[in-house]
Amino acid sequence: MKLKEHNWKILTEQHLYDWHGIWTRYSSTGEVQESFKSLRSFRSNPEKIEIFHTNRYFYDDGRTEEKKWNYKQEEFSQVNNSISFFFEQGSMGWLAKALVTNSMFVMELLFKYEHLRHSIIMMYDQQGNLLQISSIKEDSQGFPSSHWSTEIEQLSSKNFPKNWQGTSLVLNSDLEISEPVSSQFSWDRKGHKIFYLPDGVSISCPDKVTVGTAFDCVTNWLIDETQMQQLIASYDTTGKFQSLTLEKYELKS
Repeated sequence: MKLKEHNWKILTEQHLYDWHGIWTRYSSTGEVQESFKSLRSFRSNPEKIEIFHTNRYFYDDGRTEEKKWNYKQEEFSQVNNSISFFFEQGSMGWLAKALVTNSMFVMELLFKYEHLRHSIIMMYDQQGNLLQISSIKEDSQGFPSSHWSTEIEQLSSKNFPKNWQGTSLVLNSDLEISEPVSSQFSWDRKGHKIFYLPDGVSISCPDKVTVGTAFDCVTNWLIDETQMQQLIASYDTTGKFQSLTLEKYELKS
């Protein structure tokens, strides 16, 4: 199967549900800016060549908001300056193809595990400064979730056990995926801002991104006491997207 067709097939197999969630926006220093219920719904036509995406937001003051998008198979993988990449089990990245000087820079890294999803959206302003982090905790089985808590405040610290071992898969800009290779969990990155959110979600990203300096944006999710996933979006010194890496770990005794 062609790579773009396979990318689309994963979307239709893994994400055509109603995703009930809590959407929380944080400042660049980790303070909660707002939090509200959300519903992200994905439907397709019978041929599964077009997808209809609707977001609904439910605010505490009673307001509701709705936004809609349509995606067509032949143009989905690359639209304007963005690319969408899907791994076989549903985790994915919606990423800018390149960092452009004097333009906003936004990416979404999304984990999927069984009926759960967790998204992190990182937003940088036109000068490349980190502006906002959004966390979206979702469950296709309904709201409230039996897995996700309603906690939203950032944690002050987090201790990772040392012996996480697993495999790493890399998707490049042509949608080509590597063979799995053994991987040892690594978290520390020089010059990164760290956010520790409830429900085992952590974020590591630069405070500022600029053309001329290669950078990574990283998020991980501690699914339970023995399972963890990590996504890494990498850009080169020219600001061009290089790869999206999915790492899946188990804690070894």
